Amino acid sequence: MNNIISNLKSTVISSLTSAMQQGWQHFTPERQASQPPAAQSLQLQLTVKRGAFTLELNHSLSLHGVTALFGRSGCGKTTLLRAIAGLDRHAGAQIRCNDVIWQQGNRFMPVYQRRIGMVFQHSSLLPHLTALQNLLYGFKRRVKHSTVQLEPAQVISLLELESLLPLQPEQLSGGQRQRIALGRALLSQPELLLLDEPLASLDQQSRNEILPFLQRVAHHTGIPMLLVSHQLDDVVKLADQLVLMQDGRIISQGSLPQQLLQPELAASGAMSLLYAQSQGCNNHLLQLSIGKQQLQLPAPLSNTGTQTAYRLRIQARDVALSLKPLNDSSVSNQLKVSISGFNNAPHPAETLVQLELVGQPLQALLTKQSAERLGLQVGQQVYAQIKAVALD
Repeated sequence: MNNIISNLKSTVISSLTSAMQQGWQHFTPERQASQPPAAQSLQLQLTVKRGAFTLELNHSLSLHGVTALFGRSGCGKTTLLRAIAGLDRHAGAQIRCNDVIWQQGNRFMPVYQRRIGMVFQHSSLLPHLTALQNLLYGFKRRVKHSTVQLEPAQVISLLELESLLPLQPEQLSGGQRQRIALGRALLSQPELLLLDEPLASLDQQSRNEILPFLQRVAHHTGIPMLLVSHQLDDVVKLADQLVLMQDGRIISQGSLPQQLLQPELAASGAMSLLYAQSQGCNNHLLQLSIGKQQLQLPAPLSNTGTQTAYRLRIQARDVALSLKPLNDSSVSNQLKVSISGFNNAPHPAETLVQLELVGQPLQALLTKQSAERLGLQVGQQVYAQIKAVALD
């Protein structure tokens, strides 16, 4: 075993050195062409009864980018993920990935044969192995049975793991341990990544550390992810699609911007997601455009100036409405929008105003009294006021 690890370590370091000498710093999108066929859909037929709780599903999930399974604790998210992974076997279940049957009747494909990588709430690193040894754990066995599409040197560079490789797990922060666990999952050559609350055990600093790496993996590898979370903030930062679960059922699924309009999510803090294009930076403020409309927000301190597209999370409570532009106002962003509807808010004195901004949905949380005073109606054009410091 020691000889194997030593040989693998030499190979990894040699490959990494060679890659760096060629000026290759990050896993580039061109590598996507050599990736194995990614999971595109999951067909699920599943009934699980545990006491008074029943998980009952008959759905097809389309997998593109990051798909979040979202809902309150106990709604069945992790139970579903474990069934997909093959960690739990349930009688009568039918699970198919693309055209491959994972479970049906007497047929059951064990977890090690499914082309999946898994990252759990706790990193589960082996304490007696170094970070490098944990990273490579299972890699040699996997590559005997599948084509290698992700090499260790690529994953090390992608997740910026070089300085962590000689360390023991107890020497790593929570975010660093999760990066090693994510790298280990990638080296299993998966066609689907399953992430079960990967940020739940981390403090805020560690959460902020790992989030960009999850975004980078989703963007650069082309491997779809199925993410379990009950934190809406994490979902909005990572997901492309959202599957909303409640009491053991899937009650809706679709693109994240549209799913954020679901009334069930208002109790978690109503918010919107906007996609904008960069127009440069001035006075430490990002200048962004949505269609022909302009907005700005404080530039990230780590911004390198190379990012051209942004996704903006906007809390509904940070959006005010006016019937005309306000010239004498400190609010930088005043965007022309149209009213598309009204939804109930968690508080009986409030209402969620549904808006459309150049084809993108936006929500504003107002008191019913303010909505009535302004005479707001569906189809009306108004101005959404958003403080620059409220955007992130």
